[in-house]
Amino acid sequence: MKETMLTYIKQEFEVNKNIINSRYENLNEFLKFIENKKYDRWVILATGSSANAAECAKYYIENLLNINIEIKMPFLFSNYSTKIEKDTLYIIVTQGGHSFSTIEALKKVSKETCNVITLTADLNSPVCKHSKTIVDIGCGKEKVGYVTKGFSATVLTFMLMGLEFSYKNKIINERKYNNELKKLQEAILNIKMVIEKSFKWYETNKKELVLGERFISIGYGPGYGVVREADTKITETVRRPMNGHELEEYMHGPYLSLAPDDYIIFIETESSLQFRQKALSNYLYNYTKNIYTITYKDFSENKNDLTLGIKIDEMLSPLLFVIPIQILSYNLAEDKGNDLNKKIFADFDDKLKSKI
Repeated sequence: MKETMLTYIKQEFEVNKNIINSRYENLNEFLKFIENKKYDRWVILATGSSANAAECAKYYIENLLNINIEIKMPFLFSNYSTKIEKDTLYIIVTQGGHSFSTIEALKKVSKETCNVITLTADLNSPVCKHSKTIVDIGCGKEKVGYVTKGFSATVLTFMLMGLEFSYKNKIINERKYNNELKKLQEAILNIKMVIEKSFKWYETNKKELVLGERFISIGYGPGYGVVREADTKITETVRRPMNGHELEEYMHGPYLSLAPDDYIIFIETESSLQFRQKALSNYLYNYTKNIYTITYKDFSENKNDLTLGIKIDEMLSPLLFVIPIQILSYNLAEDKGNDLNKKIFADFDDKLKSKI
């Protein structure tokens, strides 16, 4: 049977459930590495969906550990950064393990006496040849290049790293640990329901959505990681212009390019910022009617909206809110006639060496 993006989307519940159940095994090297250690910050070196996944998990970890997390482009880091800091934890992320720029960044930090670990889903990939401490993301290989289950698995693995770090080093107590673990488990239990609602939402709006030629996604907080992944995934699969913006950043210039035919997708999580975003949505509706909101609420007066009807901590919300984006990407690509199993620009990696 031919595997597609949809194949892997449907595996997300089982994969993420197994990641939680196998967290001690998958994080074993990490837990030994960080025992009795304290870091002022984490620097994550990743590109594409790996970087977007880190963006999704960033605020959850920062709030648990009271640290700063910085996400850097590996190629810029390798060629322009000069200082390697000893009190920083460097985390290399490449799901497939073949990213040239990420491996080069790993080589740079490995030359120094610093703290570095690698996250990957392929323990036999090239990145592992240069890694001493490896964390298995726990999703296995994806044969389709447009990663889905690996994305949510990376988000969850990051969150579990933050949780286990905080508990092992006595930053949080057992009661807090168990409460956070329960919230993660409850989030995972909603995956099948979110998939079902996302498909119904797409079918309801398919006639309009398939006409879209330029897309914009807007969000705030942890939702910014989701809109960044929307930017990546829709650009890759639908092959139409797509831009993901942080709420306030969109208001400082990008809105000036708005056109009546633009399609705007808002990510609405439970936050004080949702009211500011709603004000923006209401304003933009005067200039384009193609406005869609993916919301935690169970009701909306706008028929375009996807109402998930879930109660979830905003910091954990990317685990569920990315699913509608994945389903939108897959369905729109299919309905626009894009064969995602046929590689375009087949000689790109060979000529540009972006992957090894």
